[in-house]
Amino acid sequence: WFKKTIGNWFENYLGVFYGNVPWNFTTSHISIHHKLQGGMGDTFYQWDIDRTSWRDFMLFIYRIMTHVVGFSSLYFFKKNEQHRAYNLLRQGMLWYWLVVPSCLYAITGSFSFIFFIYLQPAVAMMYFLAFINIGLHAYIEFDENGRHKPVVNSSAVIDGDDDYFGEDDHLAHHYATNVYYKDLPDYHNKMLLQFKKHHASVFKDFSILEHSLFLLLKDFNQLADHYVDFTENMPRKEIIKMLKARAVRKEISYFDYEFKWLPALQKNHWMKQRRA
Repeated sequence: WFKKTIGNWFENYLGVFYGNVPWNFTTSHISIHHKLQGGMGDTFYQWDIDRTSWRDFMLFIYRIMTHVVGFSSLYFFKKNEQHRAYNLLRQGMLWYWLVVPSCLYAITGSFSFIFFIYLQPAVAMMYFLAFINIGLHAYIEFDENGRHKPVVNSSAVIDGDDDYFGEDDHLAHHYATNVYYKDLPDYHNKMLLQFKKHHASVFKDFSILEHSLFLLLKDFNQLADHYVDFTENMPRKEIIKMLKARAVRKEISYFDYEFKWLPALQKNHWMKQRRA
């Protein structure tokens, strides 16, 4: 009943005043970001930039801008022939960019109101999403077959000051979505061998925002202070060296990804990547 009568009230109604295009999160977060686990084709893809560079961060803001306005997700759905998601998001974009501004202008007669109250939050959302995602997916490392190591490419923060429902554990968010936040300690214990073997991207006692800031400031000493070494015998210099190498490592160059790979995007490309 709730879904049919009210639906996702924040995302599709109230959310337009917080920079959210209706249906953008519902369609893209699961069907793109989680399906690809942040990999190539994701509208939040960042492994073609240096995650410690402010200059590259500006390029990433542009990419997030195309996500926030809805364009990059719509492009992905069209290329992959996901018609239901495409139609939902297109409807949401028409609502956000045409219907609501027209109604607001008819009511207020003020372009200033539309910009500062309606559009400016979208600009803030672009920067906020870009900033936190630098920390959430800062690191990459590949196995002997060239595949991403899951415990590296999504980070987790344990005992963060703003972590109430496990929201700082982005590793579990991607690879253990069925784990209840109260059961996260048990999940961590089950993953202990993997964490030790691959030196998982797990930190403690700070926030995702601080994580992103330390990265962009290249403050690897601070990051090493918060890094959780599950082996308990890794020298501090090795931790710093490892984190820096993972944070600057690229899967593909920005130019090749943005101007060659994306324009040639094909249906079910992620399946071909996983078979490769």
